[in-house]
Amino acid sequence: MTDREGSARLAVDGLVAGYGAAPVVQGMSLVAEPGSLIAVIGPNGSGKSTFIKSVMGITRPTAGTVRLGDMFLHGRRCDQVVRAGIGYVPQVADVFVNLTVSENLDLGGYLHRNAREERKQYVLRHFPLLGDRLKQRAGTLSGGERRLLALSRALMGFPSVILLDEPSAGLAPGMVKNLLTHLQQLREEAITLVVVEQNVRSILSIADRAYVMVQGRCVLEGPASEMAGDLSRLGQIFMGHGTSQAEAGPGLKDADHSEKNGTSATSRTRKR
Repeated sequence: MTDREGSARLAVDGLVAGYGAAPVVQGMSLVAEPGSLIAVIGPNGSGKSTFIKSVMGITRPTAGTVRLGDMFLHGRRCDQVVRAGIGYVPQVADVFVNLTVSENLDLGGYLHRNAREERKQYVLRHFPLLGDRLKQRAGTLSGGERRLLALSRALMGFPSVILLDEPSAGLAPGMVKNLLTHLQQLREEAITLVVVEQNVRSILSIADRAYVMVQGRCVLEGPASEMAGDLSRLGQIFMGHGTSQAEAGPGLKDADHSEKNGTSATSRTRKR
């Protein structure tokens, strides 16, 4: 790994983004400490995918900030965000289907051509299954293998943070378990992971902290272990019944939140 990997804090504050006049993401904030695994959960249509696309620069935010360490990234092009150290694994169109596994990895390392072969060996040590398929076209891989290739291609860019959009979607339970194991291993190497996921129980079992999005906003945040212990409360939120700090418990915070003077306002709670 390079010195840059795992060294930067990702802080998103008050992000507003969408595709037209009405914003989909409405003031979302999130903090991912170096080497942490952050889960972003919520009902369908809550803006989770749009949120990480706006962090990545695929969708341009209209307000708010994205900061990786000391670098402000909001408003920058996607390729500039990648150069800064953020990788991205989309839910769909996650590999180049007409290219081989090896060619997909090479494209992931296009910014680091001098270190590309060495980096490829690092990636293949993590994902030895792909080493047996280097000459195979990506379009012929199984769904789980494609997801591992997409994650491997993101790793080729030497990221300090990786954003993943619904990585378990469409995968068999055994492959989901395998994927989660790989994510835990990457976190142990101090790579920060922000994972949008519908498989709530599974992602909360390995995440450090979780943010619940509803209608473009964070309505609850806190330790993932505490959320995992109160799935009935999450179910009520997903069904639109809301929450309050009194109901949520001491470790969970009813949020909107923003950063001021470097301190997240998640330390303050607000009843809705």
